[in-house]
Amino acid sequence: MSIGSSTSSCYSQHRQYTGVPTKCWCGRKITTYYSQTDENPFRRFYRCEIAIQRKNEEHLFKWIDEALLDETRIVDAKLMKLVDEVKVLRNEMLSSFELQKKRVLDMEEEMKEKIKEEMMMTNATIEEMGRVMARKSMERAVITLLVVGVVGWVCGKLMS
Repeated sequence: MSIGSSTSSCYSQHRQYTGVPTKCWCGRKITTYYSQTDENPFRRFYRCEIAIQRKNEEHLFKWIDEALLDETRIVDAKLMKLVDEVKVLRNEMLSSFELQKKRVLDMEEEMKEKIKEEMMMTNATIEEMGRVMARKSMERAVITLLVVGVVGWVCGKLMS
């Protein structure tokens, strides 16, 4: 759609619209037109449908190239915010990973220490059991020798 317009961006506006507009602040739908002025020949703009009919009222007017530039800036700002958020999350995850790694290493050291203590206690118990078994074996051997000696002595007495 085309329409002659001598209106430019100096058109008085109470409200500034950032980005690509979808409606005028009066609630009406906007339409795309192109300028037929010498200043801005064939330059496209957004305009409220009602503003074309009521030239004395202030309704939405925005050059399309400026609106698209606004949109690009908005998207760039959102992208940079997302990049920053990803960097923060990455740093938090790296910190968390380092903390978990330290905890695992600490637990590993603690487990090694506990295993070492248990092994020492087990070795001490085994050594003690070995001594007890050796003593018991010696006692049995002494008792056996005594019994054999007594039996031998009794047999010797009976035979003499």
